[in-house]
Amino acid sequence: MRVMVADTWPAIPGAAAVAGAWQEVTQNPWGQLRVDSNPSEAQLKALWQQICEWAGEKDPLLVLPGSVADPLGPGQTWADLAHAWGFSLLLTLQRKAALSQATVFAALMRQAKARSLGWVLVGSLPETEDPQALEELDATLIPHLEAQVGIPVLGRMALDGQILWDTDFLEQLGYVR
Repeated sequence: MRVMVADTWPAIPGAAAVAGAWQEVTQNPWGQLRVDSNPSEAQLKALWQQICEWAGEKDPLLVLPGSVADPLGPGQTWADLAHAWGFSLLLTLQRKAALSQATVFAALMRQAKARSLGWVLVGSLPETEDPQALEELDATLIPHLEAQVGIPVLGRMALDGQILWDTDFLEQLGYVR
């Protein structure tokens, strides 16, 4: 499996933390790759070559420094590249604008024909500065979000920065053993 971890919105610094937590929860031999936000054609070719060299040995885990909607060239975004290269997208989603962002990014993924693994909720709201309030917010937000866009929430970032995964659901999907 190839996984691309990216943020939905610029300035959400969640992708690197989510990628690290994904490696831990799935316990898969991932080869983590990082790329410039605006890579040259030569950098993309080198990246593809590395992915091909790992075939059968490691699954590539590509961590983007920006948004999956960032342009790569005329009319092409990272979502388009994810589809072309066979990557599934694991996206961070800011809680404070989750419903509107999810709608926009689900449309982008459909347009690019990119496969989505799911969302990881990040960030907090001023009124959710305590863990219990954040849990209550998530308990209300997650079902609405999943019903609205049809993409599951696989995890959420706690106030301390730890990623809390829905391990039962990940197990059902076959992502964890």
